[in-house]
Amino acid sequence: MFNRRFIFAAVAGATLVAAAPVFAQGQATVGISTVTTYAADARITAVDTAKRTVTLAYSNGATGTRTVSPSVANFAQAKVGDNVAVVFEDRLTFVLSGPNVKTPGDRDVSATVVGQAGQTIAGATAGQSVANWWVTAVNPAANTISLVNPAGGEVKTFNVDTAAGREQLPRVKVGDSLTMINSSVAVIGITPK
Repeated sequence: MFNRRFIFAAVAGATLVAAAPVFAQGQATVGISTVTTYAADARITAVDTAKRTVTLAYSNGATGTRTVSPSVANFAQAKVGDNVAVVFEDRLTFVLSGPNVKTPGDRDVSATVVGQAGQTIAGATAGQSVANWWVTAVNPAANTISLVNPAGGEVKTFNVDTAAGREQLPRVKVGDSLTMINSSVAVIGITPK
């Protein structure tokens, strides 16, 4: 018989098995978690209060659906068509590898498990993105690290938000590779314009 613990254990195990190449590719040095906040102006095109998501259309034509943090007290007042200023919190977790360590290829991994016990059906899904970045600057005094995607794009500076990650910053060198193993972006503020 399947129970809730079995299903969650199976999803967690499947995610770890799928992510194993991230850790098996060489000598992963340390995990580093970062958090960055930024703002954008957008128009709300959909609101799902049950799932706590909002779909936004930006002035450049891009759209995106984001989870809204429970800390956003005015979420219930958000309506389709509202022009708003949105504050995002971008949390990333990286594994640091030295310059001579082979890193895994970029990919998205997900696992879904469904089980049935009698008349009850239960399921769970877990996902993980894997992407590589290069270190362009490290500032242990400011607890920041600057990264660029090897495929191109702008250099982004992230705040290292864990004590363990901050302790490891002096070990990080320009040219090292960081493999992103987890990413989440949440809306932490919605202000009508």
